[in-house]
Amino acid sequence: MTHWEVEVSGSEVAELQESFNQGPIIDDQGRRVLVEREVDRIGDLKIIVYSDEHPPPHFLVKCSEGSRRFKISDCSPLDDTGLEKYLRNIRKWHDKNKNLLITTWDRSRPSDCSVGVYRG
Repeated sequence: MTHWEVEVSGSEVAELQESFNQGPIIDDQGRRVLVEREVDRIGDLKIIVYSDEHPPPHFLVKCSEGSRRFKISDCSPLDDTGLEKYLRNIRKWHDKNKNLLITTWDRSRPSDCSVGVYRG
């Protein structure tokens, strides 16, 4: 079997990488699958940012015991209950990783996302 290799410029690779970062295109109109990005793990807790979400910019923490959403700006909960025993852990993680959340949020915004990039 013959293989062909073609050199591609940096800008073309960057464009393809950005398209991959936004998730798979699912139809001819360029709509994409909603994808989650796992930002980090704290033991059993998964910290996730979804690519097409509602305002305000936020992240989800979930584990086998449940899930809860938090604002990226100040880590205040968007849900009334859930993961109470982990709140201090989540806040401590947020204090050290807020910039990572912002970067992940901004990189995962599809071009047609109404929420857009983080504005804190």
